[in-house]
Amino acid sequence: MGGLFRSFTSRMVLGELLIHGLLASVVFVLVLPALEQHFRQQFLDHSMAGAAQLAATLERYQRPPQDLAEVREGPLKLIHLNIQDGSITAVETDPAFGDQGDHTYHIAVPLAIGGQNYILQLGYDESETSALIKRAQRYGIYIALAYIFLAVLMAAIIGPQLTRPLIRLREAARDIAAGKHSRRLELDSGIQEIRQLAHDLESMRAELVNQSEALAAREARLSTIMANVADGLITVNKNGGILSFNLAAERIFGYTASEIVGQDIHRLFNNSFTDIFANDTTGTALNIEQIAPYETVGKRKNGETFILEASVNEICQLDSAIFIIICRDISERKQAEAKIRSLQEDLELRIVKRTRELADANKELRRQALHDALTSLPNRLLLQDRLHQAIRAAKREAHSIALMISDLDRFKEINDTLGHHFGDLLLQQVAVRLRGVLRDSDTVARLGGDEFAILLPNIDDPDQVTQAASKIAAAIDLHFIFEDQNIHVGISIGISMYPQNSEDASTLMRQADVAMYVAKRSNIDFAFYKPALDDHNLSRLSMAGELRRGLQQREFVLHYQPTVDLHGNRVIGVEALARWQHPEKGLIQPDDFILLAEQTGHIRELTSFVLQEALQQLHLWNSTGFKLRMSVNLSARSLHDVYLCDQIAGLLQHWQVQPDQLQLEITERALMYDPMQAMQTLTRLDEMNVKLSIDDFGIGHSSMASLEQLPVSEIKIDRSFVHGMLEREADKVIVRACIDLAHNMGYQAIAEGVDNEEALNLLREMGCDLAQGFHIHPPAGAEELRQWLTHTSWRAEAATSDQQPGA
Repeated sequence: MGGLFRSFTSRMVLGELLIHGLLASVVFVLVLPALEQHFRQQFLDHSMAGAAQLAATLERYQRPPQDLAEVREGPLKLIHLNIQDGSITAVETDPAFGDQGDHTYHIAVPLAIGGQNYILQLGYDESETSALIKRAQRYGIYIALAYIFLAVLMAAIIGPQLTRPLIRLREAARDIAAGKHSRRLELDSGIQEIRQLAHDLESMRAELVNQSEALAAREARLSTIMANVADGLITVNKNGGILSFNLAAERIFGYTASEIVGQDIHRLFNNSFTDIFANDTTGTALNIEQIAPYETVGKRKNGETFILEASVNEICQLDSAIFIIICRDISERKQAEAKIRSLQEDLELRIVKRTRELADANKELRRQALHDALTSLPNRLLLQDRLHQAIRAAKREAHSIALMISDLDRFKEINDTLGHHFGDLLLQQVAVRLRGVLRDSDTVARLGGDEFAILLPNIDDPDQVTQAASKIAAAIDLHFIFEDQNIHVGISIGISMYPQNSEDASTLMRQADVAMYVAKRSNIDFAFYKPALDDHNLSRLSMAGELRRGLQQREFVLHYQPTVDLHGNRVIGVEALARWQHPEKGLIQPDDFILLAEQTGHIRELTSFVLQEALQQLHLWNSTGFKLRMSVNLSARSLHDVYLCDQIAGLLQHWQVQPDQLQLEITERALMYDPMQAMQTLTRLDEMNVKLSIDDFGIGHSSMASLEQLPVSEIKIDRSFVHGMLEREADKVIVRACIDLAHNMGYQAIAEGVDNEEALNLLREMGCDLAQGFHIHPPAGAEELRQWLTHTSWRAEAATSDQQPGA
């Protein structure tokens, strides 16, 4: 019986019975009584209306009718008209319908007929209305039963239509639950809701299948990761029971998963780590904050203990919690750490040692940064610092300061001739001598090369500066002896004063440098700075610009000074001398622009001009019958120009001049600037058959060894010795020695600066070969020289021709 009502259809029929039985009860309780009341009220209303109408009809009579039947109408069972005795004054009725057992409803109506009061007593039949009420009740029962029957019948018909699709859905769901995920839940039902339900269930099935597949893939990936991670992964319940054991854990502990899963965690770790899992039956979450990460001792299957690092993470679930232990064997790491600590301690000791060494090195570097490495003197940086300090002290104490900038004379020749080793030794000895003649409070600094600076603080009298400069010059003027080499150098000193010249350190440096340049040019030991020197410096800068313009506008001209053969009394050649025909300053001599040309880099362009003009003029003289030699002076820069030989060869070919008609004069200073390059250039010129001569011989301190190697054919004695040989015996001895030296080496000797007949005769007596000077003829233009050659008593070297010489 209980199973009968478990089906959907049975429950639906039972529901219909209950629902419609309840509705029928409502009909009997509410509808039928209302209908009965309606019928009764209709009977009463109709009876009262009929009584009122009958009374109204009788009152129209003059006397009561003999037979009341003629006015009777409706369901009257009785009618009586009695004279009013005063007991009834209003209409009276029975209390309710059917309250009398005779099935008659009584009404008494007072009325007046012909002035007489009567009582009209009426009795209406209730049986017909009662029958109507009973019939209505019977029909109501029939209708209710029919309604309930139809409802049950409909439920019995519709129920299976609903349950059959649901049964199929249930069967499909059971198949899916059994693993038949391909079973579809879609139904072709005529009921839209069931179709929609089946569609939604099918969508849910597809989604669940996708999720299941994704979950399976995720679980597969997780299993792969768990199996391949380097760290051991162990899952444990709150009581310390091992739930899972990955491959890395198997390698670490030596157990297989099947051996250890289900065992207690104490088998793997010491008590200090596993106590948190011991006998926990409270069900509360465990405190794991202090064991992540944690170094502990592990126990392998073979009983071996080892150091490992473990951390624990809690995963909370609905009914319990599990813990993931991540562990790794750090035995090798601990060994490495111990080794590293040992190495670190050793390294720290080395660092301490190295730090001390670096501190010492840093101290030495600071010293080197402020001192010159060769001489150990303060360098420019330290000098500037001391100069600033001295200026501040001088301001406070109202003292003066002297700053000297000095430069060694002929140091370049010594350095290039004897080598850098001798140059370095010389600079060291100069530093010692400078330091030896000055006060302890003075500063001697090397600025670079052969340039030194001396700072004299606390100067009260300018004579102190003069005395110090004189001492310095005297100390440097003494000979230096290195490895049997007797070396002599000079020194040029420029001096600026604080506050007399300037109160600025950089300005004092510049002023001392300007004064040093003046001392060098003036060939004096020292010079004090004067404001006028700045004008000279500005004039020099202005002249440098004018020099460039003069070369561009061809303002330079050549003058020629003849050279005579003292033995044959004839003119053998001329020396080409450059002059600057300045548009405002007139004719400027070489001494005023040659050095400037070298310093500004214009000497190469000037040399090219001189060679071009000189060989062109030589070509003209050759074509007019003269056979002269053309001498051209070369500066040090020109001699070391790698294009010089090619340029000369091209010009000789262009002007059709024989190479032996060109003689190049070079100074000893130029030769010593770069001996190797000079020798290469001179050798090539000699191979070209160009003649070479040493100019200003006697003032350059040339060594005999270097002179013997030079491919020269002539030595020119400096004019200073020729001018002084008539007055000073020393100069006369020097001139004679130069002539003898030249002859002994197979060279000719030529004297320049022959300005009188007495000097000319003395040179003849000494055996000098050639001479030139103002006594013979001063430098002149080509036309003037042509006229002199035509009329001079000196015979000109000429071709055998009757053609007259011309320009």
